[in-house]
Amino acid sequence: MRRILVYRFSAMGDVVMLLPVLKGLLQSNSDLEIYLLTQKFLFPVFEGIDRLHLLSADLKGKHKGVNGLFQLFRMLKKEIDPVQVFDLHQVLRTHILNLFFRTSGYEVHSLNKGRNEKKKALKTKLHQTLPSSIDRYAAVFSSAGYRFIVPKPPLFPASVKEESLDLLKIDPRKIKVLIGIAPFAKHAQKIWGVGKIRDLLDKLKQIPDSKVILFGGGKKELSILDQLAADFPGSVVAAHHLKFADEIKLLPHLSVMLSMDSANMHLAAMAGIPVVSVWGATHPSLGFGPFHQPAENLVQYKGSAIDCRPCSVFGNKKCIYGDVRCMKYISVNDVAERIGFILGYPLH
Repeated sequence: MRRILVYRFSAMGDVVMLLPVLKGLLQSNSDLEIYLLTQKFLFPVFEGIDRLHLLSADLKGKHKGVNGLFQLFRMLKKEIDPVQVFDLHQVLRTHILNLFFRTSGYEVHSLNKGRNEKKKALKTKLHQTLPSSIDRYAAVFSSAGYRFIVPKPPLFPASVKEESLDLLKIDPRKIKVLIGIAPFAKHAQKIWGVGKIRDLLDKLKQIPDSKVILFGGGKKELSILDQLAADFPGSVVAAHHLKFADEIKLLPHLSVMLSMDSANMHLAAMAGIPVVSVWGATHPSLGFGPFHQPAENLVQYKGSAIDCRPCSVFGNKKCIYGDVRCMKYISVNDVAERIGFILGYPLH
């Protein structure tokens, strides 16, 4: 059996986008075993895949710094001894790991992040579509000689039982429409706004036999979600009832997911459900759009009042106007109409 080592530590959405590529590799290469080195809390994303082995590193503890990375290298060399190494992260710590492997005679392949292309796209604002992160991951393996087809969603194992629904006390005989809403993102410039989510929830009350599942985590986010759930009795906060692995099992049961440009967007897309995503400071043309979702589901301001999008690749730069108006100009009706179209229930 041919063993290869793949590492990608963060960010969460980028790691999630590895899923179709690794599944495709294994489905098309029966003699292959993949060892994926990533963050332990992301293991549920990749569970149930034959010949995919999950490893984690203690990058803030015993594997911190050059000496720690050398210990990690020695462990990987001893326990796996891969025929090839794939760096799909391309940051300082992986450069160091690559150096250790190369000087020991291992074949190392690295990701091309397309940094220059993205810088040019930020400057020109032409919105020319760049290769997706999934395409870039696949290209690394293709250049190493692997032939495979990237499978389409759904990509999570089919859940025979409905434990996640039971944990949320949802009776599928009574609740016919499950709407997921993930209002948050890592950076403020990628968040549509709690006020607009509140107005949207008011519209969603029109849909009979429905329930809204609110996604988020951390003390600050949960405080906001708890208030929304209190104000809209037809909603529930997932994190109070489900672990991350259970949330993944829940996703295929959703009728639609509303998300920002965030990891929840990518997770829902991998589950093969319709995902309505809201885009502000970032732009899907840079390669981070949701997998196999139609362009109509990507809601963004396309008027002439501003011409500054995208202002950054990751949404981590402050708005030049101070009010994130690219998000401000996206109306509740814009999003409600798209959700209503998907559900076959016009919202007004």
